[in-house]
Amino acid sequence: MNTKLLQLLILLFVSAIGNAQGQQLNLSESINKAGLQRMLSQRMAKNYILVSQNIGTEAARNELDESAAIFEENIFHLNASIQDSKSKESLKQLKNNWYVFRTFVLSEANKDKTEQIVKQSTALLKSAHDLVLSIEYTSRANSDHLVNLSGRQRMLSQRLAMLYYASNSGYKEKIFKQDMHKTARQFTQALDKLLTARENTPQINEALVEVANQWRFYQTKFDGTNEGNFSPKTIKVVTESLLKEMNSITKLYEIQSTKENNYASWIKPANH
Repeated sequence: MNTKLLQLLILLFVSAIGNAQGQQLNLSESINKAGLQRMLSQRMAKNYILVSQNIGTEAARNELDESAAIFEENIFHLNASIQDSKSKESLKQLKNNWYVFRTFVLSEANKDKTEQIVKQSTALLKSAHDLVLSIEYTSRANSDHLVNLSGRQRMLSQRLAMLYYASNSGYKEKIFKQDMHKTARQFTQALDKLLTARENTPQINEALVEVANQWRFYQTKFDGTNEGNFSPKTIKVVTESLLKEMNSITKLYEIQSTKENNYASWIKPANH
């Protein structure tokens, strides 16, 4: 085990001991937090690839370590909050995949393992998405689907960056580019759905229009309709901006859904 991994694990252990009860999350918060795990899976893989290519190495290492710590903390809070059996089983699978991924992503970065890190991060992403869906299934608030959908945009922003850097690794370039094009189309489709959601408040609509204006300018370079390369710096700036904006929007949906869930809990089901 390398020194950096050991230091991180010690830090996580001390943090867990200091917060033994965990943060109790409501339903909408749990969907948001589980959704963050999807994004972090791609963010960590992106930074692993950056380190392996000697691009912004120090910043990438710091972001990777921070993302791993947040992922651990989120699991801790989700574990303290999830009650239904199906979601508990999904969380268990997520933890199992995380333990495998954690050892790999925090080891010495190797460019030859680009395909492996993409594959493992995709498996971790899938288990995190399954957890989001299982929690959402228990919700009585329509807006919780928008928490999921909006939160997924955060993940897609990081997956776009990860696949772009992977496509410049010298390995599976064509496959990674095709996957990037597909991811870009998914971002566009979900953004269109969010823009027309009837649950949107004026604040959410305004924020989504800002994201749409930015995305329309860059999307053709990501979705393959206008081939051309970005500089690594441009990729980082664009995808980080999309991540931050969509994270703020997801929080707005979460607040709205929490209110909706609270209202639904006041209504007693009809007797049959």
